[in-house]
Amino acid sequence: MSESTVWFVTGCSSGLGKSFASTIYNAGHHIVATARNIHSLSYLPDEPRVLKLELDVTSRDAIITTVNAAVQKFHRIDVFVNNAGYGLVGDIESTSESDARLQLETNFWGPVHITKEALRVFREVNPQGEGGTVIQVTSMGGWWTAPGHSFYHARQVPDHPKFALEGFTESVAQEVNPEWNIKLMLLAPGGVRTNFAGPNMKISPRHPAYDTPNTPFNQLLDYITKPESQATWSDPDICARVLFDAVVGQKERPLPMRLLLGAETIPLIKRDIQKTLAEIDAWIDETVKCSPGGGAVL
Repeated sequence: MSESTVWFVTGCSSGLGKSFASTIYNAGHHIVATARNIHSLSYLPDEPRVLKLELDVTSRDAIITTVNAAVQKFHRIDVFVNNAGYGLVGDIESTSESDARLQLETNFWGPVHITKEALRVFREVNPQGEGGTVIQVTSMGGWWTAPGHSFYHARQVPDHPKFALEGFTESVAQEVNPEWNIKLMLLAPGGVRTNFAGPNMKISPRHPAYDTPNTPFNQLLDYITKPESQATWSDPDICARVLFDAVVGQKERPLPMRLLLGAETIPLIKRDIQKTLAEIDAWIDETVKCSPGGGAVL
């Protein structure tokens, strides 16, 4: 990718989004930085290769308008980074449906609508065959679950299967015509030193049945809110550079479906995979018994 590459990034007011936007700008590329409050983007200079736009990702009309404004200015978009989101944590029995739905509108439906616009731009606006890349910023919580994060993990609507954004992205990656040259990747960080686990994290009122010292969620909450714990988490600027280098270098090294960020993500996710494999093997007789003639294990 050249310095004329155009990046469209959501949630650029702080945290990873701010690091992404700064890294892209400092590399000499073009950046469309979006946030709910445009004044939060003042760290970026006002110059021709920078476009700052207000965007509420829960509004589909706002998404369409913002993407069209970016296309009007730069005449193309090469990379979309769906970064906007926030953490809602709490006991399942005390989290309000309105809070849960708002998070799911932000963390799932927002990226879905932007992804649909990205596919259109890659196919109909960019030169034929050049395509583009969509990065979905999820987390290791898109694979590994933690107590108190049920709606964060769900990424869709209450009572639906969890990890909707991850499943959505993996399916879309197989759905697009290879000739369009469209790539999708899940970026899954662990703990990152941002406001995500601080001011930007909303904690629902506690349910008295769960609010005891020995419950798993209380133990996790104690860990993630301690400054000494957060001091061990990943540096957002380094994470941004890893993403940037992966995207610009994808011709030499194809993007993975899921890129983990942070050393702690490896043992946690490997442990979950190993647990699943062990359960499959322990119940294999019952599983194949449901198929005619015992079926065949591929």
